[in-house]
Amino acid sequence: MEELSNIISAEELFGAASRLAEQGFDAKLSNIASLGVLYQIAAGIVAMASIFVLIKGSDIVRHLIILSVNGKFSSSDTHIYSSEIKNIEIYTSIIGILFLSLCAMRLSILEGAEGLFSQLGALPSWGIGGVALCGICITILLELIMLYAAGVASERHDACNAIWQIKQLHFSTTIILLSPMLILMLLSEGVVAKIALYISVAICSVSLILFIKETFLLFRAQRFSIFHWILYLCALEIFPLSLLLAPIVRG
Repeated sequence: MEELSNIISAEELFGAASRLAEQGFDAKLSNIASLGVLYQIAAGIVAMASIFVLIKGSDIVRHLIILSVNGKFSSSDTHIYSSEIKNIEIYTSIIGILFLSLCAMRLSILEGAEGLFSQLGALPSWGIGGVALCGICITILLELIMLYAAGVASERHDACNAIWQIKQLHFSTTIILLSPMLILMLLSEGVVAKIALYISVAICSVSLILFIKETFLLFRAQRFSIFHWILYLCALEIFPLSLLLAPIVRG
């Protein structure tokens, strides 16, 4: 009994500045279970929708990928499947926006990437997804308005329409190529999710390079100067994207 009454405290043993480590788990786990059942259901529905579109429009998807690799988005080859391509654009655009919003939620708890959203404070994962959804939609709307205004000011509606067509086709093709990796990232854990993220970044980088090349060729074919091409990239591509990514960059 005397030994029990003389138990040494943590302060006496380790020093006055010491403290016991808190036991238990962090409230914000790094696995997808912490996002809740609704996230898993939403990710599953979007994944099944993307698989359905890829299987249903396999011929069009293959045609778009070939055009993307060959850089012939603005050629007459797109008119072969004009109506089918328009449908694929609509479906993949909706799926892509939802995919990217869910990815923002997943990245907010992915180990090594959660710090990107530190500027959003204590916003819950669904709040981050909602902010990403609104930000993407607003960015697309602003780019469409600015492109229309540029067509009115320059009286070159044909060139502006061609740019918008290239943007739509590149976005659709990128989402098609990203779909398997995004599904893995949304529904997997650990190393698999990180590898899927790295491959997704690589695919986006290649797609961006091809898009820039296509716009340059279009401006040259339309007899615009390089200055106008650089002005277009800064005003309609870099500026809206910088506004969208500002919280992540600051984080």
